[in-house]
Amino acid sequence: MRCKECHGPEGKGADQTSFLGKPEQLNQAPPVRTVGSYWPYATTLWDYTNRAMPFDRPGTLTTDQVYAVTAYILFLNGIVEEEHVLDAASLPQVQMPNREGFVPDDRPDTGIVRK
Repeated sequence: MRCKECHGPEGKGADQTSFLGKPEQLNQAPPVRTVGSYWPYATTLWDYTNRAMPFDRPGTLTTDQVYAVTAYILFLNGIVEEEHVLDAASLPQVQMPNREGFVPDDRPDTGIVRK
């Protein structure tokens, strides 16, 4: 896999490409939004990685590669242990630091589009 081409050898990247963070970074000005500080669900990380990575060939990773990359990113953010194995059953069980930072949109779907 070619993650380090954009994200660097340790996932720190440059500017918008870093995916490492801690929850307290949301209190900075401006807030730092990373996997470790902002993302509420590990399943969203898996889905994004599956659909959008690698940047120049999105959607080309195998399912096992997506689980491995997701586990590695979660490990680098201190969310899971290094030996943690992700799969379809264990992924939704991961507790993200900002899981309570979002509220569901309970407004009805009216079909009206603002122009």
